[in-house]
Amino acid sequence: MAERQQAVAQQEKVVVSKRDVWASKKWYTAYAPVYLGGAAVAEVPASEPQKLLGRTLEISYFEITKDISHLPIKIRLQINKVDGDNAYTRFKGLELSRDYIRSLVRRGTSKSVAYVDVTTKDGWRLRLTVLGITSASVSTSRKSAIRKAFASLLAQKAPALDIGSLLKEVLEGTLAAELFVAAKKVYPMRKVEIAKIKVLAFPKGEEIAELKELPAQQIEQ
Repeated sequence: MAERQQAVAQQEKVVVSKRDVWASKKWYTAYAPVYLGGAAVAEVPASEPQKLLGRTLEISYFEITKDISHLPIKIRLQINKVDGDNAYTRFKGLELSRDYIRSLVRRGTSKSVAYVDVTTKDGWRLRLTVLGITSASVSTSRKSAIRKAFASLLAQKAPALDIGSLLKEVLEGTLAAELFVAAKKVYPMRKVEIAKIKVLAFPKGEEIAELKELPAQQIEQ
């Protein structure tokens, strides 16, 4: 009987402890970067604002645009500034869902994947993964030529675009359309997509450093 009472007391203590942890946390509104619309995208908890800095959020692009066709696009954002109850983010990466990519690959077609490192006009170093699906099965040499066509076009375009313009072209599909046309000169294509974007290096001005807390009188209110 005594053992049972002790076990119940321990369980209650754990529950209370968990409640205390959450009670000490505060909720902050996270916003997308201005070049992605600047909308509120999430509510994130933290016991203190410093612990938000560097935190990465993964959202669907649908949460920004409310366009159902954007559900397969996953965007990673990283908190790099906190001002009062608001947390502001920078772009960290982009990726298409695995289910969507699997739906593109059909029997009797070939897949060409190019990994292209670029630097934007405003200093973002990115690695773009371009996925090309041909209309029929092709040789290794044709796949190589398609990859070179992707790399050549991106090497020309990226240095002339800032991060906002590049992401706009990616998310609206205009860059994929241009890559499709470039690859079609090598072999008829079924589909071309920017499957992933990884940030290799951030430019100056995107550091995780800014933290502004509310004045004490505002907190009390």
